[in-house]
Amino acid sequence: MKDIKGIIAQNIIDLRKEHNLTQSELASKLNYSDNTVSRWEHAEITPSIETLAEIAKLFNVPIEDLLKENVTKILSEEKKMDLVKWLATTLLCMTFIWFVAAIVYFYVKTFLHIDAWMLFMWAAPASLATMLLINVKWQNRIFNFCFLSCILWTIITCFFLQFLSYHIWLIYIIGIPAQVALTIWTFVRKK
Repeated sequence: MKDIKGIIAQNIIDLRKEHNLTQSELASKLNYSDNTVSRWEHAEITPSIETLAEIAKLFNVPIEDLLKENVTKILSEEKKMDLVKWLATTLLCMTFIWFVAAIVYFYVKTFLHIDAWMLFMWAAPASLATMLLINVKWQNRIFNFCFLSCILWTIITCFFLQFLSYHIWLIYIIGIPAQVALTIWTFVRKK
């Protein structure tokens, strides 16, 4: 096993490279000289605990991970597990929504003799809204934009199909300014 200086040095190197930073850029962000960062990375000196806390905050990792070997590998595995959890949660919620829609459809069709096929149409925006709510934790702006856009257009389509006999195709015109507003809200506002 490497000594703690070597582990910290390697983790600083790996994290810096993963975030596409040069030694001088990292030094600038931490208010140190690039010579100091170079000495950290060569395990000549070890950053103080306060500096390790700043490094951990900068790279968005727990401070204790800086003391473990292969921190980038650990973080990569954690990201994969988070993705698997997100996917499993999303699929379970969507399955539940479609299961409820199927049960309600079966009940209405069998006992009330009404063909309520629109339940399945309305399940689409409900599924997308669920995906959006689950995705909020990850705060991925592009995914949120895609989910919101899909929700907007599926709701408009559901209304169009729900009131098909009224020939309200102009309802799609409402979607254009709504989509423009959504685009501006997503990409223009501050991060």
